[in-house]
Amino acid sequence: MSEIEDKNVESKPGDSPTGKEAIGSRASVVSSVVPLHSVTGPIKRGRGRPKKIHPPPTVDDLAYYAEMARIREEFISEDPVVKSTSQRKEALEVLHNIKLQIAQEAAALNFARIETEKYGKDAAQTSSRRITALREVANIELEIRKLGVQMLDVRSERVQKLVGYLIEVVQEAALKVLDPKEFDLFVSQLGASLEGWEERAEHIIT
Repeated sequence: MSEIEDKNVESKPGDSPTGKEAIGSRASVVSSVVPLHSVTGPIKRGRGRPKKIHPPPTVDDLAYYAEMARIREEFISEDPVVKSTSQRKEALEVLHNIKLQIAQEAAALNFARIETEKYGKDAAQTSSRRITALREVANIELEIRKLGVQMLDVRSERVQKLVGYLIEVVQEAALKVLDPKEFDLFVSQLGASLEGWEERAEHIIT
């Protein structure tokens, strides 16, 4: 018979235990409980946070992932640098596309820096990234000039002077073979044909 049962037998009806006896009885019951770690050993946890259990993707999730993959692929294929590279365009066009893309990223970083500073946050890292992008733009421009290729600005003063000189040469040649009436008609037609030639030329050389 256990210690608890012995105490119940010895107790007489009507007797009520004193405070000390009641506390002693409860203490003996508590002491008879075996600690869990004495049976299973100390409970150990691995380092770090417990691993999260991620549920498998649903049908809707898989459809969303497939659609995003399609949009991403389409976006990449339409990128100017990717297109000019895959189509084996001339080095000049590829370099200018790369320069344009980096310049756009630099502008986006400048916008992010301004927005960051509005909230009183440190924008030093963003500024450093923008400076690196601008440096790359400058390096590409220098490489283009080293190759001896520059974008032809048909609206520049030098090109306009050159075209004006060529028109004068053509008029002088026409004046030698045409009578005055035919010459006037030729000059009038030539002027009409040259209207907006800069825009047409830009489409040809770009």
